[in-house]
Amino acid sequence: MPFDIENLDSSLKVFDQGLIRNSSFNEKKKEKASFTSKKRIDTYLGSILAYMSGIDLSKNKLKGDIPYELGNLARIKALNLSHNDLNGQIPDSFSNLMQIESLDLSFNKLHGQIPPKLNILTSLEVLSVAHNNLSGPIPKGTNQFATFDENIYTDNPFLCGPPLQKSCHPTPTTVPDNADIEKDNDRDDEEVVDAMKRKMKGGVRLCFLIFLLLEALCSEGCRKEEREALLGLRSHFDYANWNVETDCCEWEGVECNSSTGRVAQLYLYGVWKSTEQYINYSHFSVFKDLKELHLEDSNIVGCVEAEELSNLELLDMSYNNLDTAAGILSCLDGLPSLKSLYLRYNSFNTSSLTHVFESVSPKLRSNLEVIDLSRNYLSNDILASMEGFTSLKELYLSGNLLDSDLHFQALCSSFKNLEVLDLSYNNLNHTDIGSALTGLSSLNSLYLTNSQLSWRSIYNISKLSSLEKLHLGGNNLNESGTGSILENDTFKWPTNLQRLSLWSNSLSNKFLSSLRGLPRLQFLDLSYNQLEGSLDISGLSTLTSLAYLDLSYNNIHILASHQGSKSLNRLHVLNLDGNTIDGNKLRESLRALSTSIRKLSMSSNNFNGTILAQDFHDLSNLEDLRLDGNSNMENEFFKSIGNLTSLKVLTLSNCDIGGTLPQADWFKLKSLEELNLEENLFVGSLPSSFLNMTSLWRLELYRNKFSGQFDSNIASLASLEYFDFTENQFEVPISFAPFANHSNLKFIYGEGNKVILDIQPSLQTWIPKFQLQVLSLPSTTENDSLPLPKFLLHQNNLISLDFTGCRFEGLFPQWLLENNTKLIELHVKNCSFNGAIQLPLHPLPNLQRIDVSDNIIIGEIPSKNFSSIFPNLRYLNISGNHIQGSIPRELGRMKLLDELDLSSNQLSGEISKEMPTNLRFLSLNDNKFSGKLPSNIFNISIISLDVSNNHLVGKIPSLLKKNSALSELRMSNNHFEGSIPLELGQHGDLYYLDLSQNNLVGLVPSFLNSYVHFIHLNNNHLTRLSKNMFNGNSYVVMLDLSYNEISSNIQEMIEDLSYTKLNFLLLKGNHMTGDIPKELCWLINLTMLDLSDNKFSGGIPRCLGKMAFDSKNLDPSLKEFAGTLSGGNSSSFKQEHASFTSKKRFDNYTGRILTYMSAIDLSQNKLKGNIPYELGILKGIKVLNLSHNDLIGQIPYSFSNLKQIESLDLSFNKLSGQIPPKLNILTLLEVLSVAHNNLSGSIPEGTNQFATFDESSYEGNPFLCGPPLPKSCHPTPTIIQNNLNTNRDNDRLMDMYIFCRLSKDERRNWMPESLMRAPNPQVQRGMTKSLIGPPNPQFQSVTTKSLNLNPI
Repeated sequence: MPFDIENLDSSLKVFDQGLIRNSSFNEKKKEKASFTSKKRIDTYLGSILAYMSGIDLSKNKLKGDIPYELGNLARIKALNLSHNDLNGQIPDSFSNLMQIESLDLSFNKLHGQIPPKLNILTSLEVLSVAHNNLSGPIPKGTNQFATFDENIYTDNPFLCGPPLQKSCHPTPTTVPDNADIEKDNDRDDEEVVDAMKRKMKGGVRLCFLIFLLLEALCSEGCRKEEREALLGLRSHFDYANWNVETDCCEWEGVECNSSTGRVAQLYLYGVWKSTEQYINYSHFSVFKDLKELHLEDSNIVGCVEAEELSNLELLDMSYNNLDTAAGILSCLDGLPSLKSLYLRYNSFNTSSLTHVFESVSPKLRSNLEVIDLSRNYLSNDILASMEGFTSLKELYLSGNLLDSDLHFQALCSSFKNLEVLDLSYNNLNHTDIGSALTGLSSLNSLYLTNSQLSWRSIYNISKLSSLEKLHLGGNNLNESGTGSILENDTFKWPTNLQRLSLWSNSLSNKFLSSLRGLPRLQFLDLSYNQLEGSLDISGLSTLTSLAYLDLSYNNIHILASHQGSKSLNRLHVLNLDGNTIDGNKLRESLRALSTSIRKLSMSSNNFNGTILAQDFHDLSNLEDLRLDGNSNMENEFFKSIGNLTSLKVLTLSNCDIGGTLPQADWFKLKSLEELNLEENLFVGSLPSSFLNMTSLWRLELYRNKFSGQFDSNIASLASLEYFDFTENQFEVPISFAPFANHSNLKFIYGEGNKVILDIQPSLQTWIPKFQLQVLSLPSTTENDSLPLPKFLLHQNNLISLDFTGCRFEGLFPQWLLENNTKLIELHVKNCSFNGAIQLPLHPLPNLQRIDVSDNIIIGEIPSKNFSSIFPNLRYLNISGNHIQGSIPRELGRMKLLDELDLSSNQLSGEISKEMPTNLRFLSLNDNKFSGKLPSNIFNISIISLDVSNNHLVGKIPSLLKKNSALSELRMSNNHFEGSIPLELGQHGDLYYLDLSQNNLVGLVPSFLNSYVHFIHLNNNHLTRLSKNMFNGNSYVVMLDLSYNEISSNIQEMIEDLSYTKLNFLLLKGNHMTGDIPKELCWLINLTMLDLSDNKFSGGIPRCLGKMAFDSKNLDPSLKEFAGTLSGGNSSSFKQEHASFTSKKRFDNYTGRILTYMSAIDLSQNKLKGNIPYELGILKGIKVLNLSHNDLIGQIPYSFSNLKQIESLDLSFNKLSGQIPPKLNILTLLEVLSVAHNNLSGSIPEGTNQFATFDESSYEGNPFLCGPPLPKSCHPTPTIIQNNLNTNRDNDRLMDMYIFCRLSKDERRNWMPESLMRAPNPQVQRGMTKSLIGPPNPQFQSVTTKSLNLNPI
C-alpha cells in the first residue's frame, strides 16, 4: 500500500485550505485527527493533518517479524509498532523511509543489529527501539542519529556504542552481566590483568591519538572527481536537495571514509526515475574506496559496462526486477571483493538463480559470506546449486517455496562456516529439522518462524549442539503435542541455547516443566499462548541464566512458585502485559518472583481488585514499572508511591484515572527519571509534594485536566529535559519564569493551555540556563496583547517554534530567525505581529516550514534574495495579512517549495508565470489579481489550485488535460468566460471542482469517468446537460447547478445519478420544466434537494416521503470530518459549502452546519395537487419549503411527525381546511409560514414554538382565527332586527352565502333552535335548503359587519 498523502481518499484527497469563512458568522474551522507520533498523541489539525501520513499498530498483540515490505512506504512520516510482541530483526528496508519523522519500535522482542543505514534518514526526529533485545553497535551518529540520546536505546543489554556508555570494544577484563563464568571465579587472575592494563593504558591512549591525528592529516575531504561523478549521477535520480556548495560527504545517501575522504558507501535506493533501469557500473568506477552500494527499489533489470569495482564488498539490489539469470549475472561481473549480496524481492525463480550460481566465478563463489534471497519463488532445488559457497556465514531464504524435502545434508560440507540460517515462512511441516541441519557445525542462529512446524519436526533439534538462538514463533507446537513431549524424556533442547522464542504456539501451563537442561538460556518468549490461571513458575527453576521472560497476552491470574524462585536470581525483565492478573493477590504473586526484577510490564491487563503501589514493595530492585492501558486503575494507587524508591521509569498512561493527583511522598522518588501520566482524567493542580524528583528528565501529562499555575514543584525538577503538558488547563506565564532554574530543558509541548501575563512585570527579564530545541505552545489567551518572552533572546538552538494563537505586540521578531540557524519550522499564526517582511541577514538552510498567517503584516513580498535566504523552504503561508503588490519572480526560484499560501491579502496584478517548478499546493484566493491565468499554471506537479474571489478573466486553460495530478480546482467568483473544457469532466484524479460565479456558457460536461466528488457550477450561464453524465463508477457527492439557464429535461441526468451516492442536488433558479421525475426517489442518499425557482409542474411525487433525507447517509468524508476537507498533503483546510433557502433567508451552509442539514425546497414552481401525506414520514428532515406553488387540499396531519423540522414554509398556495392542531408539538420548529392560502378555523394552541409565531405566519387566510390574530374564534352574537316574520318561533333569517362561510361554532350560534332540534337529517337538510336563496345585499351587509367578516 502506498500510504502516500497524494492518494488520500475522500475529503483528505484534494482540499488545500480546509478552512473557509462562514458567510454568516465570519468564522473559521479546521479538521482534526488525533494520532500517536513522536512519542505523544497529538491532535493534528489544519496544515499538520494534511501533512501527515502514518500507521499506528501499537499496543496490540501483534506477533511475528516486521514485514520487510513496510520499508517500501517511502513517503510515510510516522510508523508506530511499539508495545507488541514482534520479533525478528528490524528490516534493512527501513532505510528506504526517507520521509519518516517518527519511528517507534519499542517494547517488542526485536533482536539483531540496528540497520546501520538508518542513519541516512535525515527527516527522522524521533526514534525509539527501547526495551527490545537488540545487539551490536548503534549506527554511526550522523544526521539525525547525532541528536538521539541513550534513552532511545534503553533496555537493550547487548547494544553498544555512542551514545551508550558501553563500548563495542570493551577491555578484556569486563565481564558481561549474563556471562556463564561467574565474576568471583579467578578474581586473582583478573587483578593481575587489571594491573598490567593500568600500566599500558597511558601508552595505548597516546598511540591512538597519534593514529587519529595522522588520519586527519591524510584526509583530503571530498574528492573533486568523485563530486563531479555524483553530480553526474544526480540526473538519474531524485536527490535534488544535494547542496553543491557543501562537502559531498555530507550529502544525503553518501558516506565517506573518515581517513581518506573518499566515498565509501552509496545509498541510492528508491530514487531512480526511469521505469526500467540498466545500471552502468562505469558511473561508479571513480569511487576507488567504494565498499557498499545500495540500489534497492530502483526498477533495475540488469547492468551494463561491468567495469571492475575492485573494493566493493556489499551490493544490495533488493526490490528490483532482476528476475532473469542474464540480468543478475550482468550485475555480478567485475566484483572480485564482493562478500554480501542482497537480492530479496526480485521475483526470480529456481531455474534462473540456479543458472546464476553455476555461472558465477569461483572467486566470487568462495568470497560470499552473506546471501539474502528472501521473498522470491525458490524451491528446494536451489540448495543443490549452492555447493561451493564455502565462506557463507549468513543465508536468508524466508518467504520462498521451500517444503519438507530439504537437501541440506549434501551441503553441510560446504556450509561449515554457516552461522545464521533463516527458513521462516516456508512449509516445513514434515521436516526433521534437527537431522536435516545436523551437519551445520557452526550454526548459532536458526529462524523457523511461521513454518508450520509440529513437535515431530523439532524432535531432534538437540542435534544442533552449537545453536544459541532458536525462533519457533507462530508454529503448531500446540497442546496435542505437548503431552507426548513431556511423557518422553528423550526430547531435549540444544543445551547451548541463549534465546528461545515460542510465541503463539497454544502452549499450556504444563509446558514449563519441559524447559530443562538450558543453563545458558537468557531470553524466553512464551507470549500469546494458552497459559492460564495460577501459573507455577517452579518449572523455570533450572534456567539459572534467564534474564528476560515474556508471558504477555495469556490468561494468567496468579504467579506461584512452590519450589521457590531463588534460582531466577538473574531475571531482570518480566512482561505480563495482556493477562488477567488478580489485583487482590498481586503482592502474593510478585513475591514468587526474584527480587532481581528490574523491569516489570503489566499493561493492558484486566485487573480484578484494586492495585496499589505498595503491592510492588517487595521488588526492591524494581526500576521500570509500566501499567499503561489498565482502565480499572484508581487514584488510590499513588498514595504509597513514595516507597518505590528504586523506580526510574513509571508509566500509567491511558488508564482513565480521575480526581486530583494525591499528596503522596513524590519527593522520595529521587531516582525517578521518566513519569508518564498522559491520557487520564486528572483534575486540579499538581500536589505540593510533587517536587524534588531530582533525576526526573521526562514528564508527560498530556491530555488530562490539570489546572493552575506552575509553582515551585515544577521549578524543583532540576533535571527536567522533556515536558509535555499538551491539552490541559494550566496557566502558563508568558515570562516562563517557573523554568528559570532549569538547565537541561530542551523540549516543551504545551498546546491547548492558557498563556497569561505575569502578575509581577519584573519576572519578564531573566537569563535562561537552558537551550530549547522545541517550544510548542499554540494556546489561547485572554489578553489583547502579550510581550514576547524575553528569554527567547538567549535561545540559539531552536529547531521548532510554535506560538500559534498567542497575541503578541509589536513587530515580527526578526532576531528569532537570525539567532536560531538550526530552525526547521516556525509557526506564529494569529500572533498579532505587524510591520513589513524583512529577511534575515544570513541564509537559513535548515528552515523548511514558515507560517505567519493571520497577522497584520504589511508591505510587499521581498523581490530579492528570498530563495537564497530560504533555500530549502517547502511550506510558506503568509495568508490573512495585508500584503500588497504582486508575486515576485524570486519565488519561482524556490525549487523545493511544495506549498504556497498567499490567500486573503491585497495582492494585485497578473499572476506570475514563474512559479516554483515543484509546487503542488497554491492558494491565491481572496486577493485582487487580474488578467488571465498563466498558460503554465496547470503544470505537471500542481495538485491543488485556488484562485477564487479575484478579478481574473479569459477562458479556462485547455492545458488542463496534460495534468495528471490535479485534484482540486477552485476558480469561483471571477470573470472567466467561454465553455467548460470537456476534458475537465474526464480528469481521472480531480476530486473537487468549483467554477461557480463566473460567466461560463454552453454545456455541462460529462463526468462519466471522473473521480470528482464535489461539483460547483452554480451562478453561470450554462444551458444544456450532457448525455451520460454519471454512472455506477461515479463518486459525486455534491452537484450544484443552481442559477444557470438550463432548460433540459433532467430525467436522464437523474437516472444517471441513481447509481451514485449523491447527498446534495441543487438545481435552483434554472428553466427546467415538466413533472418532477419519479426517478428522483432512486437517489436514496439525498440529504438536500433544491428544485426551487424553476417551472416544474404536476404533483409532488409521493415516493419522496419514503426517502431518508437524513444526515446519517452523508458521504463518510463529510460525516467523519464534520464537513471540513483537505487534499493531498496540503497543510491547509477548507470547509465544504452549499447555499439553501431556510427560515425565510438564503444562507450559505458550511462545514459542520452543512453536515447537520437535511432539506427539500420545491418552492416557486407550478406544482399542483395535494401535499403527499407521505412527506410527514421524513422524521429527520430539518427544512421543507413548498411555497409559491398551486397546491390544494389540507395540510397533512402527518406533518406532526416531523420531529426535527426547523423551518416549514407552505405559503402562497391554495391550501384549505384547518391547520393540524398537533403541529404545536414540534419543539424545534423555529420558522413557520402558511400565509396566503385559504385556511380556516382556529390556529393551534400557542404552546412550545407556536407561542413565538406572529401574525405574519398566518396572513392572507381570512377564515383563520385565534391568537396571534386579533380575530376571535368565539365572537359575541349580534341580533339582526327586521320586519320579516316567517315563523312563530321568530327565527332569524340569514343569507346562506354568509352562512356557508361561517365556522361550525358560528353556525350553531346563529341557527334557529327548532332547526337544531330537527330529528331527521333529511328534514334538517331540507330546512337548511329552504333558507338558501340569492344573496340579499341588506342582510349581507348587516351580517358580515356584525360577525366581523370581510365581504367578498
